[in-house]
Amino acid sequence: MRYYLETYGCAANQADSEIMSGLLEEAGYVRAAQPEGSDVIILNTCGVKSPTENKIVSRLEELAGLGKPIVVAGCLTLINWRRLERAADFGAALTPRSVHRVLEAVEAALRDPRGRVLLDSVEPPDKPSLTRPPRGSVVGTIEVEDGCTFSCSFCATRFARGVTRSYDVASIIEAARSMAASGVMELRLTGQDVASYRADGVDLPGLVERLARRIPRDRRIRIGMMTPVLARKVLDGLLRVYGMEQVYKFAHIPVQSGSEKVLRLMRRGHAPELFRELVSRLRSAVPLLTLETDVIVGHPGEEEEDFESTLELLRSTSPDVINLSKYSNRPGTDSSRMRQVPSDVVAERSRLAYREAMRLMEARNSLWVGWRGRALVTEPGTKPGTMMARNDWYKPIVVEGGPELLGRWIEVRVTGHTPVHLKGEVISERAFEVEG
Repeated sequence: MRYYLETYGCAANQADSEIMSGLLEEAGYVRAAQPEGSDVIILNTCGVKSPTENKIVSRLEELAGLGKPIVVAGCLTLINWRRLERAADFGAALTPRSVHRVLEAVEAALRDPRGRVLLDSVEPPDKPSLTRPPRGSVVGTIEVEDGCTFSCSFCATRFARGVTRSYDVASIIEAARSMAASGVMELRLTGQDVASYRADGVDLPGLVERLARRIPRDRRIRIGMMTPVLARKVLDGLLRVYGMEQVYKFAHIPVQSGSEKVLRLMRRGHAPELFRELVSRLRSAVPLLTLETDVIVGHPGEEEEDFESTLELLRSTSPDVINLSKYSNRPGTDSSRMRQVPSDVVAERSRLAYREAMRLMEARNSLWVGWRGRALVTEPGTKPGTMMARNDWYKPIVVEGGPELLGRWIEVRVTGHTPVHLKGEVISERAFEVEG
């Protein structure tokens, strides 16, 4: 039997897909490259934004036209079940808490392609113990926690993921060791807010320290997204682990707005000054640290002065990566019941913010031109004949080369830049010697 799996959304969703794929292949299923060549289709959905939901629903309708049994998984099964039911026939559905029941869902879909059986669980399984090394990839994702401590007014993901739950330390370490032994070079620790991690008296920095001591020197750990409030609580520990060779000098801390008023309406729990404080301390301790942040433009209640405060915050902190989103009205959220900013105003602010974000990102990347050092090749580039590598600061560097470079450390020189990546030339295809 052949299955086709298509994934949307965040790194946690990607990790859930890897769990489902591993369970299916252990049961004898073979992954198909295209839906037309499969016996069953699995669509792992995301419900964070309305445009994403619209795209997924359209894709579901398209896949249903192939006449094959379909399993729908992911956050949208709990965020907007009725719309999924209206969109197309499918045999079964899995919530983020029930990915371990993928075989049950596939069998239900094969028995009745129009059954729409929803399989849910009271709480998620121990996901790290179910994680398998991804086939053909040198990047592996481990969910260290699921859910979120906060209840942001605009967020629908919390309806699907619930309150935070941290997974067992030993399970995470075993998953990391298994991946490293299979050839995975980059281990991504993910969750809705990894700074909330705490299990068996171990916090996030403690977990990272334990992982770094148990994997080879040439492997790398990428720490996932952290809310500002909880990042501050573990900041001293974070600064300590950023000094470890195996840990990328990278932090993803979403600020969402530069306006204190809008942040209160969002129920983010922090003020703009906290973000500035975090950036200052991180960059003082970790020179050239790559900072990623998220910004929402046009949240209900945002006025022109609030928008200008957001632009000013970005200018004063100069993030390396700015993920910009227009506010998306999600069903059931408190923000959806607030007075909305006119769509034309949101569109214009988004245009101005995008232009400023690109300028700031390009300025940050320009600092790297002329740099020479080692980088890990992690994936194919978007253009034929190119590969993407990451240096120890997690900067993306596009180089010429083929699949033979995948998973290798190379020595590169940065020769150019765009707002979203660096351009480099390969100096040597051997840039890391592992001792012992």
